[in-house]
Amino acid sequence: MLCPNCQFDHPLQTTECLKCGTALSRYGTAPAKADAPGDNAAALAMSRLAALPEIERPANRDNYWKELRYRVLALPLALIVAYWATGTGLNMIASMLAMVVHESGHAITAWLAGRWAVPTFWVTMHGQSRSWLVVLVVTAAIGFGGFVAWRARRWGWVAAAGAVLILQIAMLRLSPFRQEALIVFFGDGGAMVLAAILMGTFYASRESKLYRSWGLRWGLLAIGALAFMHVFRLWSGPYGNIPFGEIEGVNLSDPSLLTTMYGWSITQLVDRYVLLAKFCFAAMAALYLWGLLAAYAEVQVLSGHKGSVG
Repeated sequence: MLCPNCQFDHPLQTTECLKCGTALSRYGTAPAKADAPGDNAAALAMSRLAALPEIERPANRDNYWKELRYRVLALPLALIVAYWATGTGLNMIASMLAMVVHESGHAITAWLAGRWAVPTFWVTMHGQSRSWLVVLVVTAAIGFGGFVAWRARRWGWVAAAGAVLILQIAMLRLSPFRQEALIVFFGDGGAMVLAAILMGTFYASRESKLYRSWGLRWGLLAIGALAFMHVFRLWSGPYGNIPFGEIEGVNLSDPSLLTTMYGWSITQLVDRYVLLAKFCFAAMAALYLWGLLAAYAEVQVLSGHKGSVG
């Protein structure tokens, strides 16, 4: 039976709408006969449950409380455990994970500078001059991503696409010498940024596959934390840990290139990496607080609704 006012479908006839309170008897839709008290109570409870928004339904209540607990503990514990692990024999695993995002950082920076780049496990090959084909492909990819996000009303992703486009324009305006220095710097620099993004996927929306896939959600958090802490410990530790020298069969290491070829002092090199790490920590802290507030607001809405229908 549909309510004439709000179109809510009642499993059984009642004297008033269970959703908007409209007196159904005025429309000639009152029940023809009274049901047994027990049947009527059960039907009423089922009807009221069906009328509740999804957040109020008992089957989902535990999930919202559980999500709040996850958001309180997950990111801080991941960083703490990763910091401990990178000081043990597990650092070898962390270094392998960090190498993947390290080479990706080189490649992405080169693409934004309009150069072709092919990341491999130990080295990233890239062009020495700008390719307008690469510029066109990267710009088109950014624009397409922003358009898809706009169509899906994912405003955060729209803003991210805009930020990447601005970053691309800024990179293209630099001299080839400064572009090359940034491509080298954003090996470890890109590793920290990309690792922070991996951890940030923990706060993906409930409708996304990242949220619905338990293994993917927690796996990316763990991978990001280990990779980030491996790089952070390197640049926040003693200068003696910095890998100066030559990589056999490749070239000088990134720190050696930045100090010998591009004229950065060791102090500048370390300070810039530490500053980038602080920026990443600040961004993660802001995301952490936003995640807590969002989850807490959901729980508060749930509590309010429970009080109003109980």
